[in-house]
Amino acid sequence: MNATASARRHDIDWLRVGATYLLFAFHVAKVFDPAPFYHVRNGDLSFGMTVLCGFIHLWHMPLFFLLAGWSIVGSLGARGAGGFVRERMLRLFVPLVAGTALFGPVIKYFELRSGMDANFTGLYVRPDLLDGFRTVIPQGLPEMKPFHESFLAFWPTFFTTPERVTWAHLWFIAYLFTFSLLYLPIFVALLRRRPSGTRVAAPWVYAPIVPLALVQVFLRPYWPGLQNLFDDWANFAMYSTYVVAGFALAWNPALEDAAHREEKRAFAIAGAALVVLVLALFGVVRSPTVLLAGTAVAGWCLVVGMLGFARRALSFATRGLDYLVESALPVYILHQAGIVVPGYFIVQLPLGIAAKFFLLLAVAVASTMAVYHFVVRPFGPTRFLFGMRPRARRAAAWRAAPRAAAAVAIAVVATGAGARAADAGSPVGVWLAEGGAATVEIFPCDASLCGRVAWLRSPIDDEGCELRDERNPDPALRARSIVGLEILRGLAEDGEPGAFTGGTIYDPTSGRTYSCKATLDGADRLKLRGYLGVPLLGRTTTWVRLGAERACATGRS
Repeated sequence: MNATASARRHDIDWLRVGATYLLFAFHVAKVFDPAPFYHVRNGDLSFGMTVLCGFIHLWHMPLFFLLAGWSIVGSLGARGAGGFVRERMLRLFVPLVAGTALFGPVIKYFELRSGMDANFTGLYVRPDLLDGFRTVIPQGLPEMKPFHESFLAFWPTFFTTPERVTWAHLWFIAYLFTFSLLYLPIFVALLRRRPSGTRVAAPWVYAPIVPLALVQVFLRPYWPGLQNLFDDWANFAMYSTYVVAGFALAWNPALEDAAHREEKRAFAIAGAALVVLVLALFGVVRSPTVLLAGTAVAGWCLVVGMLGFARRALSFATRGLDYLVESALPVYILHQAGIVVPGYFIVQLPLGIAAKFFLLLAVAVASTMAVYHFVVRPFGPTRFLFGMRPRARRAAAWRAAPRAAAAVAIAVVATGAGARAADAGSPVGVWLAEGGAATVEIFPCDASLCGRVAWLRSPIDDEGCELRDERNPDPALRARSIVGLEILRGLAEDGEPGAFTGGTIYDPTSGRTYSCKATLDGADRLKLRGYLGVPLLGRTTTWVRLGAERACATGRS
C-alpha cells in the first residue's frame, strides 16, 4: 500500500537491459560470422555464428527502436515539446558526439588494420579476405587501399577525411535522435487525442507487418544497410515503423494489452517464419520475395511475443535492476571498443573458434564494465558525456524542490482551514507518508473522508517519465498521474473517537485496492492499516501531519 512507489514498467526495463547486454554476445559472434560486416574478423569463420547472428539480427535492433518509441510517450507527456527536445539533446546528441570522438578513431583504426573499410560509399576489403566474403556475397567486394599508418598518424585524419569518419555502432543513437525530432509534431498531435477505446482486436497487433514487408521486399535490395542516415532508406523506413509502433503501444494502452494477449500466437507465427528462413539458408526456399517478407514477419512477431512474455514474467524489480538500467546507455556506447580492441589481438592467437569466442567475450565484458563502473559512473563530467543524469541524491533534491514548495503552500492552507478539525480529532489535513517520500491530503468528500497524493519526492522515473497509474486494471485509467491521484476513499467514524473504518486504499504499485481503517494517535499521527478481507491480513503504516515537528519526539517517548 505504498502510494509513492514507482509506477515504472519493470518489464520494459528488463527488455532494454537484456537487449543491451546481449550486444556483447552478438558482436563477439560477428567476429566469426562470414556475413559482413564487423570491424575485426577471425581467419576461420563459422556457419553456426551466421545462424546465431542472423536470428538475433531479426529482432534485436527492432526491439531497441520499439522500446524507444514506447518511452517517448511518457517523456513527451511529462516535459512537453521543448523539454523533450532538451532531453533528447542531453541523452542522445551529446553522447553521440562524445562517443564518436572518443571511440570512433580507435574502432576505425583497427577496422582498417584488419583489412576492411566500411564508409558512407560502401564496403571495401583487402584482397586476401575476398574469398571469405564470397560465401555470402558471390560477386565479391571492391578492394580497399593498403593501410599501414600508425595510430598517431591516422588519428587526425579521422576528423578531416569524410571516408574515415564513422559513428560505428552509435548509428542507433543518430537514427533515434533524428526520428525523435522528425516525428515530434506527429507525436505531439497524437498526445492531444488519446484513444478512448477499451479493447483492440488482435489483427491490429499485426498491422505493422504490412509496411515492414513492403520495406524489405522493395527497398532492402537497393539499400542493404550502410547505416549512414542519408542513403540508407530501407533501415530508415523499417526502424521508423518500429519507433511509431512503440509510440502507438504506449499511446493506446488497449493496443498494448492486445499485443500482450498475442504472446503465444506471435511466437507461433514467428516460429513458422523462422522455418522458412532456415530452409532458405539450406537452399530449399529460393524466392527472394518470400525470404525478405519472412524476415519482416519473423522480426515483428518475435518482438510482440517478447513484449507479452516480459509483461507476464518480468514485471518485478530486483536490487540490481536500477544499476543495470542506469548502465544501459553507457555500456552500449562502451562495449564496441571493448570488443574491437582486444578482438584484433585475440583473433591472431593459435586457438579454436570456441576458445577465442569465450575469451573475447570475457575480456569485453570485464573491460567494459570496469570502465563504466570506475571511470564513467562516479564522475559528473563523464556521466554528462555518456548521457547519464546527475548523481541520484543531487538530482532528486533539485527535482523535489518545486514540489516541496507546493507542498508547503498546501500545508499552510490546510493547516489554517483544518486547525479546528484537527483539534476535534479529525485526520483532515496534509500528512507525510512513507517516511516523508510523499504527502497525502485528506479531505471531506460526501459524508466520509478521502485522500489524494499531493506531492512526491521523486515524481519522475529514471527515464524522465512522469509516474503514472500504469498498473491500474482499467486500461482507460493508466495514463493518470500519480500526483493528484485519489488513493484513499470512504473513511468514516465508527463511533469511537479518533477511529475511522469502512474505507479503501489504492496501491499504484500493484493496481490493487485494499480495505482500510485509520486511528488517530494524538492530533499529529495517523495509523493507517490496509488489509485483505480481515484486518489481521494487512499492514500498518504511520503518517505524520505535515508541520508537526513534535510528532517524532512524542512517538519515541
